[in-house]
Amino acid sequence: MIFMKILCVSDYHRDKKLAENVEKLAEKEKVDVIVNAGDFLSEEFAAKTLNNTKFRTFVIRGNWDHELVSNNKKVSVLKNNVVEYDGYHFLGVDFGYYSHIGELAKGIDPKKIILVTHDPPYDMLDISYFGSNAGLLDLRAAVIKVSPILHVFGHIHEAAGYEKHKGTLFVNAALPEYRKVAIVELPSQEVKVFDV
Repeated sequence: MIFMKILCVSDYHRDKKLAENVEKLAEKEKVDVIVNAGDFLSEEFAAKTLNNTKFRTFVIRGNWDHELVSNNKKVSVLKNNVVEYDGYHFLGVDFGYYSHIGELAKGIDPKKIILVTHDPPYDMLDISYFGSNAGLLDLRAAVIKVSPILHVFGHIHEAAGYEKHKGTLFVNAALPEYRKVAIVELPSQEVKVFDV
């Protein structure tokens, strides 16, 4: 059994203090990995944040991010690909590529897949300020088919939180209003929430 402690974040929105607090929490809690579901709002801020992290990090582009670049060897920018690390497979897809999730996950044990997207799946931590679902149906279908152990996303700030459904732990890690970070322990799917 492979144990991993994962800190889940999304939507830094150029908030330097928030990024610093996350890094301090990661150090204090001795996490193995940071999963970042994007939306830095500035390529310069993103590069600085990613280049300065001390932690193995898997990150995906958000809807406000054009390109994510890091020269930090601990950072993997996921772009419609899978990166294996310490027994788990970090699978990241951009908007519009959700139909590729099944293909990318083929042959991988679902209990070893950590899916990272910026958008939420339909009807899963996706209720907007207007009271309607803002998640995507094609993403929901792909997640149900693959059934990863963990799906990390953001985008809909007001729906931040976590929920378990049919064996998958869903974490909406959007930070701007919620200002809380979920640390997930795998394989148990135990979640602890911290203020940042």
